[in-house]
Amino acid sequence: MNDVTSPLSEDFIAGLVAGEGSFMWIKQNGTEIPVFQLKMHANERPLFEMIKSKIGLKEKIHEYNHQGRNYVLLLVRKRLVIEQIIIPFFDNRLFGLKKEQFVVWKTHFFELKPYFRYKK
Repeated sequence: MNDVTSPLSEDFIAGLVAGEGSFMWIKQNGTEIPVFQLKMHANERPLFEMIKSKIGLKEKIHEYNHQGRNYVLLLVRKRLVIEQIIIPFFDNRLFGLKKEQFVVWKTHFFELKPYFRYKK
């Protein structure tokens, strides 16, 4: 469940995702997997923790180094979490190009849903 006591607003998170997030598909063993990703500099980890709490995510925040820079990465790949948390959270909260990308991603998700091999 999402954290109503978080100081972050839903609109703030949507704005952050519009600039720093991605709604994408990866192929794994010939199967398309939906992915929501948010990546920023590692010093933003406390912000990521607040975002996780506000949205109600349990996914791990990954830390990694690329070309001498430290990053934090939040990946959501579980279809049930995407369907029940990510899609409802961002529906009608994004604008411009990110909204277009989200709508295409969401539409493709529901087109492929009947063919998902696993329930989650």
